Amino acid sequence: MTGARRPVRPVDDVWLAMDQPDNLMVVEGLMVVDGELDRDTYVRLLRERMLDRFPRFRQRARHAWLPWPGQWWEDDPGFDLERHVREVRLPAPGDDSALEDHVASCLSRALDRQHPPWEVHLVQGYDGGTAIYTRLHHALADGTALLRVVLSLADEELTPEAGDRPGPLDVASRAVRALPGTTRLVTAPVVAQHLLLARRPSSPLSVPPHHGKRAVWAPSIDAADLRELRRATGTTVTDVVMSALAGSLRRWLLAHGTDPMVDDLPTMVPVDLRGSAALRPDDLGNQFALVLLDLPVGVDSALGRLDETAARMRAIKNSPEAWLTYGLLEVMGVLHPRLRVHATDFFARKATGVTTSVRGPDQPLHVAGLPVTRMWAWAPMSADQSLSTSIVGYAGRIHVGFKVDTSAVPDPHALVDGLQAELTELVALRR
Repeated sequence: MTGARRPVRPVDDVWLAMDQPDNLMVVEGLMVVDGELDRDTYVRLLRERMLDRFPRFRQRARHAWLPWPGQWWEDDPGFDLERHVREVRLPAPGDDSALEDHVASCLSRALDRQHPPWEVHLVQGYDGGTAIYTRLHHALADGTALLRVVLSLADEELTPEAGDRPGPLDVASRAVRALPGTTRLVTAPVVAQHLLLARRPSSPLSVPPHHGKRAVWAPSIDAADLRELRRATGTTVTDVVMSALAGSLRRWLLAHGTDPMVDDLPTMVPVDLRGSAALRPDDLGNQFALVLLDLPVGVDSALGRLDETAARMRAIKNSPEAWLTYGLLEVMGVLHPRLRVHATDFFARKATGVTTSVRGPDQPLHVAGLPVTRMWAWAPMSADQSLSTSIVGYAGRIHVGFKVDTSAVPDPHALVDGLQAELTELVALRR
């Protein structure tokens, strides 16, 4: 099946221009299945469940002058699925350290833009099962859409509930509600001023980007263990995990001589604009905005950090910031490539990194009959950002991982330890 030739939308073209040798615009993902996944079976699933449904994964971005100048998605005449699927076997004992080493060896390797910019690694021998490591260029789609594409390989049919499928009137009403209301119009200038004038505080995380990258992850968190804490504090799972991230970063900063402590550590949080509707084959691309969240690392108590994080998360939900930043991405897409890079760098340098929070399926999934046990998805870091945090909810558990620039964070497992210590302290306070 071939795909129609389509122009690369301006907001997607931004990500093609943002690739830098030391910070690639690649969305990295890990999904673990219990048991050995046969390569031929997986290739068949890719062909039947992904390529036949999403022809974009057979296409590459090429510059063309007709019918108008610009980048176009067009079929790769030499497309070969085998080129995009690699199989490796971890050395014994096949533990986290071995998988981390394999992922680290790939994080700074650019995707081949002469072909569709994606690849999958079947990593055999990991913890008695198989790790499916995906690398997809951000220009193909945003992280939420790419997660849905990857999950389309599952045996279970993942479709929205009947009541969630929007009709024409629903779409129209949602479009009207999405327009900035009076309150948002009043606050928009204040938010825009914050976006323009915000400055990232100096810290050990603020260093020039380096080629060395590493990804690590924490043991999964049972969402039920957070239920009493959430009820007592009126917070959400995302509030709790974001607060634990702030506490982990505070512990790391103190261990690395940051005294006096900075008040806040800004991170960029992607906000999905697509909603829960089923993903159409022609509906890839990027449909998200970015908001700047200040993690309250300067607050010296775990409960205080949770209260402050929850308050800031509520403020973001009522802010026009996502609307403004999506508009900025659209504008950047029509700028000259050199101006585009300067503009995106200007905003990226206001944050130490990116924090993605995605709610995956509540029901357990299977791939080729094998149960899916864990999953993570890291957004790329841009400009001189040094930290990407992945928070994925799946089947009643939360999976948190860190991707770091090793010149800034040579000890990423300290972030994992800090996160676990912070959660333990918060849960102990639930009474």
